[in-house]
Amino acid sequence: MKKTLLLLLICGGMLSASAQDTTTVTTTTPSVTTTHKYYYYPSTNVYYDEATGNYWYEDNTTSKWMQTPTLPSTVTIEKNTPRFLLSYSGNEPYQNNASDIKKYKTKNNGAVKIKPEKH
Repeated sequence: MKKTLLLLLICGGMLSASAQDTTTVTTTTPSVTTTHKYYYYPSTNVYYDEATGNYWYEDNTTSKWMQTPTLPSTVTIEKNTPRFLLSYSGNEPYQNNASDIKKYKTKNNGAVKIKPEKH
């Protein structure tokens, strides 16, 4: 009796498992590129992301761009330091740094002369 009951349970389990639909559906999400707004401080060559509160600056000793919530003591930004709002698609705003330096050229007195873009 016990063997028959066990055999029925095993057969029922096998039938139940084989009756299940095993179709797998794979969906892909298109990559969405969001535009971030950064402030660029040309006098110190620093970017600031207001959404995250992080600064990007170039470390002179390693020549690498560093991301940090606070600037090192060697880089200072005053309250009235000129800054410019930039829109950039990505998380590394310094990728366009060479063109930003040319566009927002800083004079010796700290004033910024903006070069118009050529169309």
